[in-house]
Amino acid sequence: MNENYKSQCMFCGAQVGEISQRTEELVNKIYYCSKCMKNYCDQCSYEEQRDGELVQLCLRCDSRLNKIDEL
Repeated sequence: MNENYKSQCMFCGAQVGEISQRTEELVNKIYYCSKCMKNYCDQCSYEEQRDGELVQLCLRCDSRLNKIDEL
């Protein structure tokens, strides 16, 4: 991976450490949805309890997201 590359949310455009234009909150993590093949930040996805653990889910398809970058 290129060291200069920074992941960004495909929904709001924010990178880790920036403010999401959608929620006006700090973006702490970027996730990847393998079903939608898009990156989403922690502000443009949602967290839910599943099988006793908190998981981050895609707003578009409700799939479990994989964390790819964090603050």
